Amino acid sequence: MTHIPFDVICQLWEADKQRYVKASSMAAYVMTIEKHLKPNFGYIDEITSDSMQELVDRCVEQGMALASIKSILVVLKMIVRYSERRGWIDPFPMDMRFPKNIRKKTVPSALPVREEKMIIDYLITNPTSMNTGLLICLCCGLRIGEVCALRWVDVDFFNQVIHISRTIYRIYHADGPIRGSELVIGSPKTATSFRDVPVTGILCKILVKLRKGRNNATYIASGESTPVDPQTFRNNFKRVTEVLGLPRRRVHILRHTFATRCVEADCDYKTLSSLLGHSNVSTTLNLYVHPDMERKRQCVEKMMKIL
Repeated sequence: MTHIPFDVICQLWEADKQRYVKASSMAAYVMTIEKHLKPNFGYIDEITSDSMQELVDRCVEQGMALASIKSILVVLKMIVRYSERRGWIDPFPMDMRFPKNIRKKTVPSALPVREEKMIIDYLITNPTSMNTGLLICLCCGLRIGEVCALRWVDVDFFNQVIHISRTIYRIYHADGPIRGSELVIGSPKTATSFRDVPVTGILCKILVKLRKGRNNATYIASGESTPVDPQTFRNNFKRVTEVLGLPRRRVHILRHTFATRCVEADCDYKTLSSLLGHSNVSTTLNLYVHPDMERKRQCVEKMMKIL
């Protein structure tokens, strides 16, 4: 084994890894390294099965969710494997144990129909650029980065579809010439995230009105030649819920609500997966399909009628 500083190993790994992943993914890896790994390891040979288990136990004691801990381990394991291939450390088992009662990340519930109607009514009667962006999230199921990156050129009014081909995200730089963070416009999350989403009904009419006097390069959610910051977009949703006296929720609940309403309308899961831009149907099922007791009852009643 070689006594090499862990931060040096990380720099070498980052230089190699960034050639194969998106800038947003690389930025997330670097944040994990700076926040969780460097404070725990001084040298690469300090990483063992026991020290990794100790890291997991500390994260559990701090109340971190299971998904968050596993994401830290994913980065650490990549760095360890990288070091093993170069002979800097000997291979060792990395099978971590987790308590049975560890907190799991909860999936946000969909908006109740009453609250959804209140929000839709407000957004329709107050058709600002950002409010229209929120309505697109609710009616088309777009991710926040996707709607912030939408320009008028992406709306095909003749065929009534929105073309999703970009997303916007904030990446963080721990070192180098640029420190802090910056907004980056890039390709969508996955290959299947490049997609066309239908635009119908009142949303289409609102977009037609909002489009007047604006050129194709204008961003829809900002109304300007530059995109709105996703955090500003989130704050606008917070303001809308406060005006309506509704509970505070993350803006992602709009996408979740869209998916839930599609399921309630008996949309098949393959079509829903395509609308959401998921790489496979299992992602859609795991994240958004959570039948309530009423749907379970309907399912059993249909079965009984067949019998």
